[in-house]
Amino acid sequence: MASGLRGRIGRRATAPGSTAPGSTAPGSTAPGSTMPGSTTASGPAPTPGSTAAHGSDSGDGSNAAPSTSSSGDTRPAVPEPRAADGDPPGPGGEPPAAGGRGAGAGRTASAGRVAKAGRVASGGRAAGPVPSGRGSGVRLRAAQAGLAVLLALVWVPIVVLTTARSTVLSPDFYSQSLTEADAYDRIYTEVLPDPAVDSLLSGLPIDSSLVTANLRTVLPPSTVEEMTDEQIRRIVGYLSAKDDDLAFTVDLTPIFGNISGLANRYIAGELGSGSSYQVESVTDFTRAILTAIDEIMAGRPPADLPTMQLSAQDTDRVVDAVLGRLPAADRDEMAGPLRADLRSGDVAGALALVGPLLFQGDEQAIGEMRSHLTDGAVLDLGVRLSDLRDEPAISAVSRLHDVSAALDGLTVALLALVGLIGVAIIGLAARRGRSRVRALAAAVITAGAAAGLFGVAMRILLPNPLLALDKPGGPLPPGAGAVLADFSRHAYGDIEADYLRIVGWTLLVGMVVVGAAVFRRVSGRWGRVGRRRRLAGGLVVTIPVMIAVTWVAFPGAAATGRELCNGQAQLCAKRYDEVTYLATHNAMANSEDRFLGPTQDPSLVHQLDLGVRALLLDVHHWTTPEQVDAVLATLPPTTRAAIEPLTRNARSARPGLWLCHDMCQLGALDLVEELGKVGDWMARNPSEVVTFIIQDGVPASEIAGAVAQAGLSRLVVTPPADDGSWPTLREMVDSGRRLAVFTESQDLPGTFLRSFYRYASDTPFSVDSADKLVGCARNRGEAGSELLLLNNWVTDAAPSRQAALVANNADRILDRAHSCESEQGRRPTFVAVDFVNIGDAQLAVDRLNGAS
Repeated sequence: MASGLRGRIGRRATAPGSTAPGSTAPGSTAPGSTMPGSTTASGPAPTPGSTAAHGSDSGDGSNAAPSTSSSGDTRPAVPEPRAADGDPPGPGGEPPAAGGRGAGAGRTASAGRVAKAGRVASGGRAAGPVPSGRGSGVRLRAAQAGLAVLLALVWVPIVVLTTARSTVLSPDFYSQSLTEADAYDRIYTEVLPDPAVDSLLSGLPIDSSLVTANLRTVLPPSTVEEMTDEQIRRIVGYLSAKDDDLAFTVDLTPIFGNISGLANRYIAGELGSGSSYQVESVTDFTRAILTAIDEIMAGRPPADLPTMQLSAQDTDRVVDAVLGRLPAADRDEMAGPLRADLRSGDVAGALALVGPLLFQGDEQAIGEMRSHLTDGAVLDLGVRLSDLRDEPAISAVSRLHDVSAALDGLTVALLALVGLIGVAIIGLAARRGRSRVRALAAAVITAGAAAGLFGVAMRILLPNPLLALDKPGGPLPPGAGAVLADFSRHAYGDIEADYLRIVGWTLLVGMVVVGAAVFRRVSGRWGRVGRRRRLAGGLVVTIPVMIAVTWVAFPGAAATGRELCNGQAQLCAKRYDEVTYLATHNAMANSEDRFLGPTQDPSLVHQLDLGVRALLLDVHHWTTPEQVDAVLATLPPTTRAAIEPLTRNARSARPGLWLCHDMCQLGALDLVEELGKVGDWMARNPSEVVTFIIQDGVPASEIAGAVAQAGLSRLVVTPPADDGSWPTLREMVDSGRRLAVFTESQDLPGTFLRSFYRYASDTPFSVDSADKLVGCARNRGEAGSELLLLNNWVTDAAPSRQAALVANNADRILDRAHSCESEQGRRPTFVAVDFVNIGDAQLAVDRLNGAS
């Protein structure tokens, strides 16, 4: 028992006073020697009752089997130490003495070579031999870590260069940022209305509001975008070293197209009011008609017109000659009306029909402009970037141009270096006996993390310098500063998004590879788990994932449907007269449809898209010359001087009903066609209630006929009788009768077309300053009317964007609405504004309707 206890103690700890390695303790045997009466592992065959330690040294640090002495003591058998690499074995196969000290197998090797078993470590644990490659393994590990760091250092510039190529060196990047910032539309809604811009235009010989109101007609956002994109392409071409120099030129072709289009619309139907003369032959009459057509095509009204009583046969000859000048697609449609006008002797009417189809603008004036331009359309400012290299800012741009020439080669070289580093990492991992896949994935994750940290550092060190433009006291007018600041926000955001996208993919690839390796290991263990446990675990993981994916992909499927009326659920239970609607003054006179002197920018349908639910429309027959003169006489001198050349001696006649303001020659839309577009919009938006308030310059029966012709009869609602009440919006939507049509002057009892002021009153509309838009005095209509129209625009020389910026402020509108409650006992039913896309009138209407 004592010897067994000693054996166990010998395996656990070295007794105090034990001998140093390489010596033999008293009472113990050295490895390779025998105790009296005992048998060693290397001696003769064991005697009965003794145990041999065959194969005890397994190489993994395990202890040999104990040997039994003749006295019954059991002692741990100690394996022979292995020979070091390169040392020859001793006699009889024994390992040589270490360092030549202590011959025989019983000596413990010194100089760092320790027997795996046979001596007890200081901590009481059996210590194995230290592999001779430990120092080499440390070096390999350090080399692999160094390669991972090098890969990160090389990957960061690759991410930067790739991001630069997809952003600052791409024309689409700038175009997309300008579009995201709504820069082209905001020129007209924020820049032009800015008082600072108005002051810049104060030196012009005409009212500045004429310029700001009409600029969008001559230079619409699409044209500005087209011209800007062209400049961006040329600048980026220089920055990316595709072009050697940059010339400052502007292609005016889009502007010429707009000028020509305006002339085609407003001048093509105008004919001279000169004298007429009698002709005797059909040949002379035909020649004179064709000459007049030539004048119209050149943009000049003919000085005089021929007259002749034509027979049916003569009329056909003239009609054939005129139709020969028209495009083939228009001949059949024009033949009947043209024959009727010529047969009745209305030569001016016949020419008014064909004029718009033939006239292509004042080509003489445009031709004169083209004579001063390069290639007839390009305005060359005579400056090259190379002429400005001495300027500091231009010098920086030029350096970027020079560097860009080497970017392709640099990127290729860096990518090649990344490949070499990856191969080296795989090779080192193989030498270390580690997973090559995991080693490379870890290096990729390191590179992605380094690129992410670099991006964060650059975002902190390089803030957006253009944000200062949006602050008070900036170098630009507030409107322009706000547009540029928003552009820079989107541009910086796109750069960050592209950069982080590359970083994210880098990290994702690395983590997916690591995850796949881990999954492979786990799957091996998973295969040994019971079938039921595997099924339960799979369901626990799969069901939540499926629910989450379904929720993300179909968010509305799990939501409760809500009934909406005019976009808000709480409005459905309210009567028509209890709701407030955003309205547009002179809604048809918009710059999108190329009106001169527009009061709105979007078309009728686009106004509805913006939230407008009441359209104030003017319906007229085509304006006669006498009416033109009468309208011009009412205008201020500066406005009349600007407009009169476009209407001088106008003698045009067009059948049908037109949406136009004052003079149809300055802009007109076919009533039936536009009503049809509104009907299509209502079909696409079946829960919206819309109102027309028509200034009727034509008989009410003709307006009712146009409504029916446009297919709106199924939508119109008949206003209630004097003692009746309006339906709720829900009732109007459910019945499909959700279009209310009023006229200002006429009334057709028993029909859907009733006089607006039979049911409503309004506020004064002739206000020459935004500061005077206060209070809620009653103008037309009876006190206590069910409906109230709040006229909230400024009447001046021309519709003013600057005035709209002030008038359409939500707080000002709400103040006026509260005044209406105190002065007229009700909130406004309609809030009518100019330039509805300027300001936040819709916000005021939403608040009046109780929206949060």
